[in-house]
Amino acid sequence: MNMRNNTFILISIICLIVGCSKNNQSSKTTSMNVDSIKNIILAKENATLDRWYSCDPMGFSDNSWEDVTYFDPSLTRRVDSIDAFREFLTPIIGKVHIPSHKFDKPLIRVFGDIAILTFTDVFMVEKDTVRWHATEIYQQRNNDWKLIHSHWTQKVK
Repeated sequence: MNMRNNTFILISIICLIVGCSKNNQSSKTTSMNVDSIKNIILAKENATLDRWYSCDPMGFSDNSWEDVTYFDPSLTRRVDSIDAFREFLTPIIGKVHIPSHKFDKPLIRVFGDIAILTFTDVFMVEKDTVRWHATEIYQQRNNDWKLIHSHWTQKVK
């Protein structure tokens, strides 16, 4: 039941954001080629994850707007601000080192000043292949794209 509620909440948030951005179709998307937007977002996400896997999780907070929200399976409730996100990330500094990872089937949908990135991040821990599914919602403000929502879940064997 809890997974259903989380899924419903995530879908509702995405629909609300997409609906609002469709009503606010500005020249932001037309002034910047959609492929360019996708390249920018993939580069930002990859740089963020490279920092994460090099023991520096603060790349996520640096790549987030002040009103970011965040979910993952370790949390009992959603993180609702950049300050709370930094508080969540701080104990992880220096603890995650993964030599390499890859995006599996990244997909980006752009809706005005909103872009939704979904992918599976694949990496090795000892001899096990680990897969984390991600939904990252980016918003463009002041000519920059950053996260406004991040949701991660681990694929269960």
